[in-house]
Amino acid sequence: MPTPVTATKQGDPLKNLQYRLIGPFRGGRVGAVAGVPSQPNVYYFGATGGGVWKTTDGGTNWENVSDGFFKTGSVGAIAVSESDPNVVYVGMGEETVRGNVSHGDGVYKSTDAGKTWKFIGLGDTRQISRVRVNPKNPDIVYVAAIGHLWANNEERGVFRSTNGGKTWTKILYRNTETGAIDLTFDPNNANTLYGAFWQIKRTPWSLESGGAGGGMFKSTDGGDTWTEITRNKGLPAGVLGKIGVTVSPVNSNRVWAMVEAKEGGLFRSDDAGENWQKVSDNPNLKQRPWYYFRLNADTQNADTVYVLNVGLWKSIDGGRNFTNVSVPHSDNHDLWIAPNDSARMINGNDGGANVSFNGGQSWTEQDQATAQFYRVALDNDFPYNIYGAQQDNSTVRIASRTNDFAITERDWYDVGGGESGWIAPHPENSNIVFAGSYDGLLTRADRRTGQQRNVDVYPDNPMGAGAGATKYRFQWNYPILFSPHKTGGVYPLYTAGNVLFRSMDEGNSWQAISPDLTRNDKSKQKSSGGAITQDNTSVEYYDTIFTVAESPVTQGVIWTGSDDGLVQVSRDNGGKWENVTPKGMPEWIQINAIDASPFDAGTAYVAATAYKSDNYKPYIYKTSDYGKSWKKITNGIKDDAFTRIVREDPNRKGFLFAGTETGIYYSANDGENWQSAQLNLPIVPITDLAFHKRDRDLVVATQGRSFYVLDNLPILYDLPNAQNREGFLFKPEDAYRQAGGGFPLPKTATVGANPPNGAVINYYLKAKPQKEITLEFLDSSGKTIRKFTGKPPVEGAPPAAPQERGEDPNLPTETGLNQFVWNYRQPSATNVPGLILWGGSLAGARVVPGNYQVRFSIDGKIVSTENFAVKADPRMDATQEDFQKQFDLTSKINRKLTETHDAILEIRDTRKQLEDLSARMKSPDQKDLRDRAGEISKKLTAVEEELNQTKIKSGQDALNYPIKLNNKLAALGASVDGSDNAPTAQSYDVYNDLTAKIDVQLTQLADIKSKDIAEFNRAYAAKNLPVIVPRSK
Repeated sequence: MPTPVTATKQGDPLKNLQYRLIGPFRGGRVGAVAGVPSQPNVYYFGATGGGVWKTTDGGTNWENVSDGFFKTGSVGAIAVSESDPNVVYVGMGEETVRGNVSHGDGVYKSTDAGKTWKFIGLGDTRQISRVRVNPKNPDIVYVAAIGHLWANNEERGVFRSTNGGKTWTKILYRNTETGAIDLTFDPNNANTLYGAFWQIKRTPWSLESGGAGGGMFKSTDGGDTWTEITRNKGLPAGVLGKIGVTVSPVNSNRVWAMVEAKEGGLFRSDDAGENWQKVSDNPNLKQRPWYYFRLNADTQNADTVYVLNVGLWKSIDGGRNFTNVSVPHSDNHDLWIAPNDSARMINGNDGGANVSFNGGQSWTEQDQATAQFYRVALDNDFPYNIYGAQQDNSTVRIASRTNDFAITERDWYDVGGGESGWIAPHPENSNIVFAGSYDGLLTRADRRTGQQRNVDVYPDNPMGAGAGATKYRFQWNYPILFSPHKTGGVYPLYTAGNVLFRSMDEGNSWQAISPDLTRNDKSKQKSSGGAITQDNTSVEYYDTIFTVAESPVTQGVIWTGSDDGLVQVSRDNGGKWENVTPKGMPEWIQINAIDASPFDAGTAYVAATAYKSDNYKPYIYKTSDYGKSWKKITNGIKDDAFTRIVREDPNRKGFLFAGTETGIYYSANDGENWQSAQLNLPIVPITDLAFHKRDRDLVVATQGRSFYVLDNLPILYDLPNAQNREGFLFKPEDAYRQAGGGFPLPKTATVGANPPNGAVINYYLKAKPQKEITLEFLDSSGKTIRKFTGKPPVEGAPPAAPQERGEDPNLPTETGLNQFVWNYRQPSATNVPGLILWGGSLAGARVVPGNYQVRFSIDGKIVSTENFAVKADPRMDATQEDFQKQFDLTSKINRKLTETHDAILEIRDTRKQLEDLSARMKSPDQKDLRDRAGEISKKLTAVEEELNQTKIKSGQDALNYPIKLNNKLAALGASVDGSDNAPTAQSYDVYNDLTAKIDVQLTQLADIKSKDIAEFNRAYAAKNLPVIVPRSK
């Protein structure tokens, strides 16, 4: 049955133009978790890009509660008031400060357990590590702020509010280079606090953890005054890096600290921080301190402590020995333990959030759609597939739509490479996929054989070494792509380190086709990590080629962009290169993306980002002369929305989309002006965009909310025309007859949305119609196939009754954009009240592939008529003749069902008249007529009971009462219609058999009408009584 798309946001004229979340539903990094002591099934987590999520059933289902309120997506800390669980504070900007870190915008507060939120300040803190709420007073709240990661700033340190966030006071501060990384109460005395400071700085080419500003502090008066305890007896000397601190709720004197230092490790104090002893030097606890180093004291046992690292480690002997607690995903960042039940906890790690009710013996699933993707690639399969590398996980190939009700876990899989790479499916064989990862790893995966081969350009693994120690510098997220043009019958494959490489044999060999195309500044190629711990994974590898594009128009026009700010072009297939960097662009800016125009070889677009220099402005440039001149095109994009990607629609010259840190924009005039294309998309970093030319779709990669698809881009092309008219019919996209199809999913669903199955018709209403609107579907000759109407609801009228099965749905009549989906079917067969079919259908026949029209009218006036095609699924081998045979038989079945059900309705109506007349015939001289009426009723009932099983009153009654002729015919119709094939020979046999049996009963009914009822009417009329009138069709 065709289904209208209903409004989702009142007052929004584009409410029915929606991005479609397809998944994968596999969690991304979570750095903040919280539970509610008094509500055992309620938990929150904050995703690094994906906002705040809440569960009320112990982690079985999660729902985002920050969408529509927050202005950034990266969450650093969450705190729920113990005294009033309706009060929740969230600090924005993740604490896990990776190279792809996203910033925040301060603190948000909810007073209704996450239903609504209000911004309450500290907007320039950028990264917040902890929020703590006084357990007895929800208005007293503390914030530990790291501050700007890429530059010095003042708004960092520890802040306090005593009025619920209306005003803030900075109560502990070191300097502009050092921020607060941890903050905790003594659970037994909220006036006692411990805070840890961390001097941390990132540059595009380095991470520097540790410095003179780092240390630990203690307050015993609620933060009014602080005492430094950094150098108290037993703590390590020298430069300190990241520090985590926790206090035992069982024994307030027992304080634990993980300290990054040359002689760092796990330290314990048994006198409230006065004296310390190093209790563990376990390497499993100390690795990669800048990324981990949080710890939690058990809430029931003073000797039990948890340390979060790659694994989740637990000690039950005061920190001397540790065992690993199995968790669903490695890389653990936050843990909350219920103060009244230490077996109840929530853990946040690189794979999402998971809840345990048995102390970590088992955990809930991590099926949240919070995946972070760096790039996106598409293939040309039908339906097409989407590819990306998920941070902290594997690569993914996921279907854009499926043959089922939704896109499930069955519809995606790993395609080689690793968490950070570009992906390039072979242009003609999507079973062959090239995928990258850090350290220059490049794999060729063959889905058919299951074989995966390493085809690195130079397979000398540089792990742990700085960029300067390598022969070639391959960035964490280095480019991999196929040429859009064949050379000698093959598609060249490109990849890039600091030089551009090409392979003509799928990675079996590589040739450098450029010199070093970067600034090659040796001072920016040193080991990264800081004075204490080195950390070299290639995230900080600098002076590398970060993006590559070849013109789809002219072979050999190749563009490169480097992470150190250079744009280069070759017009002879890599023979010669020219530096065409836009003048006036920040010198060391990262060229994040280049899009070579699909319409003109000399035109290209550049999206650059300087956030790693603490510059959050958008930078997009366009050239039309091979880079000789450039124009900056950012008018309309928010001044603090730095740009990651720009793409030109291959179906519309000059129609651009841009992805930024906080949203998505489009331009209909080649970048002269931009406007938001956010629609229903959450606030999340947009990392990449890809157009599917055949399907006219836009695919969106996000850093924290998985993949989205915007179907039917031509709506945006014609939107200005639509908005200037009383009514407008958009030209429908060609539609494919195929299996599967989507419908609105609940917010807690863990499956991706399919597009609707049918011809999608979009129309625009400037105002609601006075009477009605109509959509008529016509064949190529103009003959009407189906007509649908829609009337605006009458104000104050009661809600319309639910529609019976088979009834035509009402067209939506909302102001703005409306959508209706025609399922290709002719009108359904006549229904019968109370009918319950076993395996049968009353649906009309689906039209055959061909050309069709749709006509849109408002209040009886035709607005316009548009053409579209219904196409066969290209994966099917059915011929046009096959489709026609199927249509002919299903149409005949449909007509026979209508004839059968009309007869049943006539029987019921006639029988009712007889019953009513009998009830009125009470005199003795009318007994013969009453008896005759009863006999006729019995004959009518006998016919009905052969046509329809009247004893079926519920779904499985058919197991007890055999189905009759109408159900058998309807089941045959469903069988014939079940796939895109010609009917089987035996289908015709069954059809002939069933219709012959139905005809016997219809003949019997005709005899009853022509003889029994006619005779009855004559006798009745002789007594001047009303006659039986057969029901008209």
